[in-house]
Amino acid sequence: MTMTNADGARPIRVMLVDNQTLILDGFARIIDAQPDMSVTATATDGETAIRTARQAKPDVILMDVRMPGLDGIQTTRTIIHDLPETRIIGLTSYDTDNYAIGMLDAGANGFLLKNTNAERFLDAIRAAVSGNTVMDTTTMNRLNRRLSAGSVRAVAPDDEVLDRRNEDLPDFTGRERDVLARIVQGDSNEQIAARLGISVSTVKTHIGNILRKTGQTNRVRLIVWAARHLRGI
Repeated sequence: MTMTNADGARPIRVMLVDNQTLILDGFARIIDAQPDMSVTATATDGETAIRTARQAKPDVILMDVRMPGLDGIQTTRTIIHDLPETRIIGLTSYDTDNYAIGMLDAGANGFLLKNTNAERFLDAIRAAVSGNTVMDTTTMNRLNRRLSAGSVRAVAPDDEVLDRRNEDLPDFTGRERDVLARIVQGDSNEQIAARLGISVSTVKTHIGNILRKTGQTNRVRLIVWAARHLRGI
């Protein structure tokens, strides 16, 4: 019989993947203490995680990035291919851009550091179930700074549009390039509208076109896409 919480909704089924059992136990205690979620499966390596996920079909997986053998990025890519409805949040003790980009590029819905506080982890799980992307604030801000320093000129209207080494890049309009340049700097829709002298609804239209042309689903993944394609970061 399917268990429900006090509101009558089925608890979020969470799977934990980490090669350190102490971390698994800590996360499990925190999650199982919540009325709206429960740990349904665990794994300590990538190969086991793939097999277990196929059987358990969790709603959300907290995935360690660094594991012996099959790492979290490869594991995530395989699980997302097999279970596209499952949300994955990458976890690591090492705050490096390559891990964040790798996990999001593999299909993860978020990336957090293991020293993030418990409340943030729980909020991230709930956000991921809703289809939102969650990101460690420090990492996100650093990616934005890195991209704004290295990529804004690559999307400026008067420059060569994008890195022409990749012939598959979209044919952005000049205004779409303007909007993309502001996105990678971390501007909100309202800030973009004010800077470019256009309405917020027009900004949203341009963002929708950019997402469609790049095949991305949200801003965070669009920034990852920019990191991959604009200047080869």
